[in-house]
Amino acid sequence: MAFLKKILFLTTGGTLSCQVTDDGLEPALSGNDILNAVPELRRLGEITVQDLTLVDSSNLVPEQWSDWAGVIGDNYSEYDAFVLTHGTDTMAYTASALSWMLINLGKPVVLTGSQIPLSLTNSDGRSNLELAFTVAASGLPGVFIAFGNKVIRGNCAKKIFTRNVNAFESVNESPVLYFGKDGVKKNLPSREVVGGFRVENKVEPRVMAITMTPGLKPDIIDYAVARGYKGIVLECYGAGGVNTQRDNFLPAIRRAVKAGVRIVCVSQCLFDGVDLSLYPMGILAAQAGVESGGPMTLEAALTKLMWALANNPVEEEY
Repeated sequence: MAFLKKILFLTTGGTLSCQVTDDGLEPALSGNDILNAVPELRRLGEITVQDLTLVDSSNLVPEQWSDWAGVIGDNYSEYDAFVLTHGTDTMAYTASALSWMLINLGKPVVLTGSQIPLSLTNSDGRSNLELAFTVAASGLPGVFIAFGNKVIRGNCAKKIFTRNVNAFESVNESPVLYFGKDGVKKNLPSREVVGGFRVENKVEPRVMAITMTPGLKPDIIDYAVARGYKGIVLECYGAGGVNTQRDNFLPAIRRAVKAGVRIVCVSQCLFDGVDLSLYPMGILAAQAGVESGGPMTLEAALTKLMWALANNPVEEEY
């Protein structure tokens, strides 16, 4: 008889744990409440519960990512896998942050949640939990989001629907698992892990995301520097364009970079990412000191910059 994998079940709240109140949906269910509601999960592993917090994910802050990475590190040798319930609104940020903080991860860390509370009869939470625990029991190493009909690498995920139960998309990389009309499609990561596992979970929260829009004035960059921000993610047009004429951003970018602020560019487009060598606006931005985020999502780029500023004092390629 095969032994069940030891899984640490970490809960943080979100829609999955909500109950209906006079003030709307409020997180209420503990990890044990969730297991009692979905008892079949116990067939997928030897589960230990640790409730981390009970909030709407819109209220989470970067320091909590550090704390949760620390919890996983502290329990790494005792468990075979980790499942984390989370609200959908900032799940992609948390999954990305954990993917940078958990170095040489050799075990599954799987995030999941729901669009409809588990307390309601039509909830998608039950199927999402079963998928998450199945991935956890598989031993596949990495940080993943298991949701709807997909399993996605943590730093490739983006929430694209506010209500649809297939809320997340895998951006610029095929999902690890996709369940469609034609069966299951796989893009499984290697099970090989190079080097020993470690946690580098410091974070620099003073990072701002700025979306380029027609008419936006470049003094927004000077404002960010004056307010003490250490990093800026520019969500740029197309392949990485910024305004270089009437509202010329280049002088403000140069001032910020000279002041020690790191600026990374990602695309407002969902797919394909940025290429700062393609158009003059991107080439000039790169010459001014903007770093390319390549195919990364905003969530991945923002959390990586927060992580890199805190953990890599020696400047290196983004």
